[in-house]
Amino acid sequence: MAWLLATVISLAVSIGLTPVAAAWARRIGLVDQPDGHRKLHARAIPLGGGLAVIASLMIVCGLAFVVSPAFRDGVTEHLLPLLSLVLATCLLCAIGFIDDLQGIRGRQKLLAQLVAALIVAASGTSIERLVLFDHVFEMGIFAIPVTCLWLLAVVNAVNLIDGADGLATTVCIIISVTFAVMAEMLGHPTESLIATALAGSLLGFLFYNRPPAKIFLGDAGSMAIGLLLGVLAIRSSLKGPATITLASATAIWAVLFFDVAMAIARRKLTGRSFYTVDRGHIHHVLQHRGFGPVATIAIIGGACAACAIGALFSVAWKSELWAVLTTAAVLCLIVGSRLFGHHECSLFCERLKGFAVSLVTAVSPSGKTPPKSNGSQRCTRFRGNREWDVLWQSLTEYAERFNLCRVQLNVCSPAISEEYHAVWSSHQEGIDFDCWSIEVPLFCDHLRIGSIAIVGRSARGESNFTWLSDLMDGFESFEIQLAEVIGDEKRAPVATSPRLPGSVAFAAPGGRLDG
Repeated sequence: MAWLLATVISLAVSIGLTPVAAAWARRIGLVDQPDGHRKLHARAIPLGGGLAVIASLMIVCGLAFVVSPAFRDGVTEHLLPLLSLVLATCLLCAIGFIDDLQGIRGRQKLLAQLVAALIVAASGTSIERLVLFDHVFEMGIFAIPVTCLWLLAVVNAVNLIDGADGLATTVCIIISVTFAVMAEMLGHPTESLIATALAGSLLGFLFYNRPPAKIFLGDAGSMAIGLLLGVLAIRSSLKGPATITLASATAIWAVLFFDVAMAIARRKLTGRSFYTVDRGHIHHVLQHRGFGPVATIAIIGGACAACAIGALFSVAWKSELWAVLTTAAVLCLIVGSRLFGHHECSLFCERLKGFAVSLVTAVSPSGKTPPKSNGSQRCTRFRGNREWDVLWQSLTEYAERFNLCRVQLNVCSPAISEEYHAVWSSHQEGIDFDCWSIEVPLFCDHLRIGSIAIVGRSARGESNFTWLSDLMDGFESFEIQLAEVIGDEKRAPVATSPRLPGSVAFAAPGGRLDG
C-alpha cells in the first residue's frame, strides 16, 4: 500500500511541477539551443525538468516522514547518511544548474561530482565489503575510494545516456523500480519507499519528456538523479553491514556502464581527449541506424530491464550466476548483432594485439625497434559512407615523403552523419623531446567537422618556423580534396591553417610533390 501511495503522490506532484519548471526555465534562459552539430533538435527546449523531479521526490519523502511512523523511524536511524545525501544532491543540482545556464569545464564538473561522492561516502554510506559468489572481499582503507569510484561511474553513466528524448528518464524508472523491489526483498523498507517515490517522480516527468520532448532533465537533473540511484544501489543491495552483492548491483547498470566504457575506449583509441563530446553513444548509434525515438528507447530499455530481471533473480534465488549470465548474454547480443560496441571492441583487440607483438619484438643494438615498413596505420569508420580512405591515403603519402612522425585525422560531424578516425605512425623514429606537434581544426560552413593532428621532428641547424611554414603551405590543396569528399563545392570545408608562403604542394595519390 505504501508503494502505491508513494507512486501516485509523486506522479501527481511531478506532473504538476514540471510545467512550472519549464516556464521558469524559459523565463531565465535555461534552455538547450540546437547547434546543428551535436544538438540536432529543431527548437530550444527548457532544461529545468530534473529540478522538478528532485523537488517532487523531496516533497513526497517529507510527507512520508510526517504521516508514516515506520518511514520516520527509518530516516531517524540513518539520519546522517540521508542528510549528507541531500547535501550532495543539492551540490550537484547547483553545479548542474550553472553548467546548463552558462557552461563549465568537464574537469570542474568531475571535481564537483567527486566532492559530492566524498560527502556521501564519509557520512557512512560506503562499500566496506563486496560479496561475489559467496566470497567476501574486505575493502579496508579502500572503502571510501571504491565508493567514490562507484558513485562517479553511476553519475556519469546517467549523464551520458541523457541524449535522446525520454531515454534517460525511462532507464532511470526501470532502475528505480528494480531497486525498490530489491530493497524490499532484502529488508530495507526506507530505501524501497525512496526508490518508489523516485520512480513515480520520473514517470510524471516522462509525460513531458517523451518524444518529442517538451523539456529536458539537464545536467542538474541527470547528475543528481545519478547520485541518488548510485546511493540506492548501495543501500538497496546491502546483504549485511556495509556489504553489497557485487554481481546483482553491477548487473543493473551493465548497459549504461558498457556505454561509458565504449565512450572511453572510442576516445582514447582514436587519440582524442576523455572530455571530447561526440554522438557515438548507444542511442546515437541506434538513431543513425534508422531506429526511431520509441524504438531506441525500447531497445535500450529492454536491455536494461533484462539485466535488472537477472539481478532480481539472483537475489531471490541467492545465486549471483543469474546476474552474470544475463548480463553477459545481453552485452554479447548487443556487440554480436553490431548494434553497438563492435568498432570499439575491434579497436581494443587490435591495440591489444599490437601491444602483445611489441612484447616479443626484437630490439636492435642501437635500442630502436627495427622498422617493418615506412609506417603503420589504423583506420576506423564509425558511420557514414564518404571516401575518407582516399583522402587518408594522400595524407599518409605526404607524411612518408616528409618524414613526419605521426599524422591523425579525426572526423566527427553529426550534421553530415560522418565519423571517421585514422592514425599513421612512422616506425623509423620514436616521438621524443625534439618533436613538435600541431592540431588543425577543420570547418565546413563555420561548423567544425574534425581536426588533423601532426607530429614531426625538429630540423636541427635549420629554421623550424620556415620548415613549418612550408609544411602547412603544402596542405592548401587538402582543402580542395576535403571539399570533394564532402561532395558539395558550395560547402567547401576549410582548414584553419595559416596561409604562409612555401614551395610544397600537397598532391593526391598519383600526383607529385614539388619542392
